Order: sequence, then structure tokens, then C-alpha cells
Amino acid sequence: MKCASNFQKLMDYEYRFILGRKGQLQDITLGFSNTDFHHLAGLHKLKDIDLARLNRNIVFQQILNGNITYSTLLKSQFLPEIQSRLNTLPYLESLLDGNQLFYKYNKKVFPHSSIQSEFLLKLGDGIILNLSFLFVDHAKKDVYFCRSFFPMEQTDYSKRQMQYTLLKKEKHNLKTHQTLILYDHLTRPK
Repeated sequence: MKCASNFQKLMDYEYRFILGRKGQLQDITLGFSNTDFHHLAGLHKLKDIDLARLNRNIVFQQILNGNITYSTLLKSQFLPEIQSRLNTLPYLESLLDGNQLFYKYNKKVFPHSSIQSEFLLKLGDGIILNLSFLFVDHAKKDVYFCRSFFPMEQTDYSKRQMQYTLLKKEKHNLKTHQTLILYDHLTRPK
């Protein structure tokens, strides 16, 4: 599936975001892991097939190897619930490379949601790339991970959330060690 192969390419990168709010800086490094894919694609919602309960690492590898295909997902009656994720997830890198808004996520604003997350990114422009939400949470070693991802359908999860200003965005290739500055409003020219 295109989702998994594009996500595998994204695992070669980390994004660094420097955010500001009321004179305070917040430095966030976002990384990607093969175990994140399962939840981002919504595979956990396919409760009526074994795929939802299998080891996330193994599922990711089986998708990449072609052992799990879209035909496998068609066996689930819950596939329509995740179809929009599957259609949007292949564009996650483009969404991250483009414009986004950053919010401190306060779950109390949406008590019906089970999402536990520290930050929320609102991605896309709503014209070429669907407006989507990426929830990120703190992991070990000061690297954040992707908790959940889905296109905006009815609920705007950014409503009544505390917004940060993006000051700088870098994309670091973990293999070549090259860093691309995607946005810089922090460094002043000399």
C-alpha cells in the first residue's frame, strides 16, 4: 500500500519545530517509527479482522512485503471509518513540509475523544491538501511521536486550543545528516 511505503520514507526524517508563545520558546523534534503507522492509518479500528490485534511492527512489515493488501482491509466492515485516513496518510510528508498551525492540546475541550496528546498540528490548506490533524505526544529522549492522524471531517479539534507561533521548521535527514530549513522567522539577517 502506498500509505506504508510513503511512511517508510518518512521514517528517514525528523522535523524540528521551534514554537513561541508569550516570549517562551518550545522546541519540538518529531520522529517517526514503524509502530506509529498502525494507529495513524486507523488499523486499530478494524476490530473484526485479526489485523487490529496483531503486532504493529509485523503488520507494517507485512504491508510493505505485500502480504497484507487493500483486499485484506476490504474484509472489515469498519473500513469506511478509516478510508479518509488511508486516502490522506500518503501525503503526510507533504502536509508537514507545508503550512501548519500548532496548538497545545487540551483534552478537556473534547471530553468525548479518547486522544491523549500534548500537541496538535492542523495541517494542509483545505484546497490542494485536505485539512488534517496530527496529534503528537512526548516520547523518550526528547523526541515526539505521532499519536493520531486523520483528516478534518466534522469536528475542528483546534477550536478553543492554545495556539503557538511557528518560528522555525527544519527537516533533518537521518541518513545523510543534511538539514533543510523549511521556515525561519527566528534567525534575523545580519
